[in-house]
Amino acid sequence: MSIFEDTLDHYASHNNLVDANIYYKLLFSVITLILNLFANSPIMPFIIFIISTILVLFKAKIPSRFYATFMLVPFSFAIISVIFMAFFIGIGPHIWDLGLFGWGITADGLNRGVLVFFKVMGGVAALSFLILTTPVNRLFAVFNELHLPTELVDLAILMYRYIFLFLDVTETMYYSQKTRLGYNGYSSWMNCLAALAGMVFIRTWEQGEMAYKALASRGYNGKLNMFYHGSTIHDITIKQWIILIVFEVLLAYSIYVTASINVVPYLIPV
Repeated sequence: MSIFEDTLDHYASHNNLVDANIYYKLLFSVITLILNLFANSPIMPFIIFIISTILVLFKAKIPSRFYATFMLVPFSFAIISVIFMAFFIGIGPHIWDLGLFGWGITADGLNRGVLVFFKVMGGVAALSFLILTTPVNRLFAVFNELHLPTELVDLAILMYRYIFLFLDVTETMYYSQKTRLGYNGYSSWMNCLAALAGMVFIRTWEQGEMAYKALASRGYNGKLNMFYHGSTIHDITIKQWIILIVFEVLLAYSIYVTASINVVPYLIPV
């Protein structure tokens, strides 16, 4: 199996929502992400996470195993934040004393940590709905249509392209080393890894030079011209607008209503 058959780009191009209106998906993800940032209680970020996950798994039909792997990185950072904030950020008496250097968990720190955890997971899940259901080339074209800075969009395009070039070169060289009995022991593993890292850097540098020369020979003037052909914001139906507006208004109202609800009911005031 090719390395490209189990990547974000593969699933973004092969899912049940790939042909859905990109502007509708963009509006849903961005507005939900912004509202998630204003939450003062973990309840609504948790609900955002659940709703976004349901859409990704059951509507877009993204494999659950890949989605879990995709969410593992933000989950790990969020857990670290919970631990750090629970022990070192909160004020007030300890609700659990570690008995070492005066360390312990406070109600305030625990509430802050849990809030940050669910805001991270909710925000990433909302953004993942857009990322996992929309090919990146379409996103770049939409960003260009929205008149985002040209330099920023072009840089993102080149970076994304070279990620896959890097993967392709790495895969080829890795299997070449394996066929020559590389990675057999610890010493062999370290030597092969060092050689792989050095050669991949050189090959990607060479490919970058070749790509620039190819662009220059085709009249490249510092701007990548893109044309977007697909759904527009005018293609969003009245029904879809109503669903989106009702959902986001209810979400905003729920965030306001649940603002004072915390994990630990006897939260120590800041």
